[in-house]
Amino acid sequence: MSSKPPQGPFQRQNPNISVPGAAIFALGRLGDAPLQYALFTQGWAVKALAAIGLRGSNVLVTAGPGVAGLGPIPTLLTGMYAVAGMRHAYWSVFTSSNYCGVGDSLQIVIYNATVNVINTLVAVHTLTSSTNPVLGSFTECLAWKQWAGLALFALGVSLEMISENSRKQFKKDPKNKGKIDDTGLWSVVRHPNYLGYFLWRVGISLTTGSLVSSAVLASFQFAIFFFGGIPEISSYMATKYDAKWADYRKRVPSAMFPGIF
Repeated sequence: MSSKPPQGPFQRQNPNISVPGAAIFALGRLGDAPLQYALFTQGWAVKALAAIGLRGSNVLVTAGPGVAGLGPIPTLLTGMYAVAGMRHAYWSVFTSSNYCGVGDSLQIVIYNATVNVINTLVAVHTLTSSTNPVLGSFTECLAWKQWAGLALFALGVSLEMISENSRKQFKKDPKNKGKIDDTGLWSVVRHPNYLGYFLWRVGISLTTGSLVSSAVLASFQFAIFFFGGIPEISSYMATKYDAKWADYRKRVPSAMFPGIF
């Protein structure tokens, strides 16, 4: 007895947009950065850490050069949260062409907010546990993990945005009706948007300064795509395009990581 593929939050066969769903998605993602900022500045993160027996210091969260009362690393993280939120809000309003209802949109918002709350808590704990003083200019206060995290974040957001927008333009062309987009990034891997999301998610986690947290998040996020997102969309594409999808899989054998997976 064959198992059914997992059902994702998007009704890909439904081209209509759920206005309430899109609104919740966009507003929820835009509200994430203010939530994380409050966790940093109102001492909520330190209190949450204390509740589970971990160290946290409000002084170190605000120490050093930064913006709006935050130190350098919390400033960088809050900026990343804001950019990712705006990216998703834009996608929900201007790019998405699939139905996503209120409940599913809310689940996505809660998932992203929860992961970022964990990142914020990890960042505060890591700052408190660090032996390196916060001295010098903003850039001098950032270590290799923050620079590597920022690079992954920028690359990931770019890949996600470029792949989604190029696919939308491909579908808008009447000449491409009934075709699978195999242009640009879609000619390199079958799910470049998933790769982009994965990279910027790991980038944020690495910016917290914790390699352990980054590894755990990377493994968890990859598992979601491996067992959920990729099988779900592959099943949909195989049903819709049949032989064309099989041919595309042969021409583009990598799902997310070129030459690896």
